[in-house]
Amino acid sequence: MRPSTVLLALLPTTLSQALCPLTPCSAIHVLLIRGTNEPYPGLQQPIAEAICKDWDCTWANIEYQAVFKPSYCDSVEGGVANTLKAVTDYATRCPDSKIVLSGFSQGGQVVGDLLGGGGGEFKSQNCVQDTNEGISPDAFPGDHIAAALIWGSPRHVANQTYNLLVGARLQSGFPREGGQLESLNRWSSVLRDYCNFDDPACAQGTSWDAHENYGLKYADDAAQFVRFKTCSAADKVLGRI
Repeated sequence: MRPSTVLLALLPTTLSQALCPLTPCSAIHVLLIRGTNEPYPGLQQPIAEAICKDWDCTWANIEYQAVFKPSYCDSVEGGVANTLKAVTDYATRCPDSKIVLSGFSQGGQVVGDLLGGGGGEFKSQNCVQDTNEGISPDAFPGDHIAAALIWGSPRHVANQTYNLLVGARLQSGFPREGGQLESLNRWSSVLRDYCNFDDPACAQGTSWDAHENYGLKYADDAAQFVRFKTCSAADKVLGRI
């Protein structure tokens, strides 16, 4: 495992390259999108470490505001834009690599909005999010995404084929619907949406412990899923097949 750092988008190219030389390409590259007000890498560090254990894998954080105020919607929009840039940049620089997305809480919404499209009125945060189209799994750069993990998302939708845990049948307060849900479902074969029963964000529950224990409880499950989805691609890159 070789942790790496996403470059600050606002740094001039020449300066950023001088300060942070680009790391070598890895077969698998995990992008972590943190939850609201979390430090980097936040509660998803055990997930990244489990995924990257003992093979050619790196992980990095997506830098974005991850705040409720002054505007949750602006924060999500920035997260989507920065994640798309990170995916595009890595896929361009490392065309044989596969990318894994993992987003917790607000970061889970970012992942869902990137893949399925986002936008709409978020009443609990008193803001309106600008719309964006979801990227395609069949076109660049989406065709480099081998797996996507969503944890405790405030846009969780009940009874989807990729849902896991008891909260699979429960609905969030701002569920994805219509074209956004249809667009997200294009990714169903590589997507896992984890939702605990009683999680306030994804299941309208009352236990913040339920919202915050995914990394400790389900990192190994996520790692197994990612390896199943990516091992063939990694073997090809490393010349084992």
